Amino acid sequence: MLLRETEFEIVKAYYSIVNDLAFIDTDPEEYLKIASYKDLIKVAIRRPTKLNILRLLAYPIVKLRPSLRQVIVVVAIKARESVMRVQEIW
Repeated sequence: MLLRETEFEIVKAYYSIVNDLAFIDTDPEEYLKIASYKDLIKVAIRRPTKLNILRLLAYPIVKLRPSLRQVIVVVAIKARESVMRVQEIW
């Protein structure tokens, strides 16, 4: 709605999965290996912190309801360019 009101045309809009596996309590080396929900389960079993368990429980809900995801990506172009008008006042 914001983009349309400012005269942008939406080319593509989607909910990104980038952060669906982010914000997990683990070591950096182990964090880089997380690529799927199975990896998240393994991390939660090895390190059952409050954050890991909440993320583990929230992941399926976020997958079923994309609007709950953390990042919404919108690609838009300016629908029409502003035209400057020169006006002489005497």
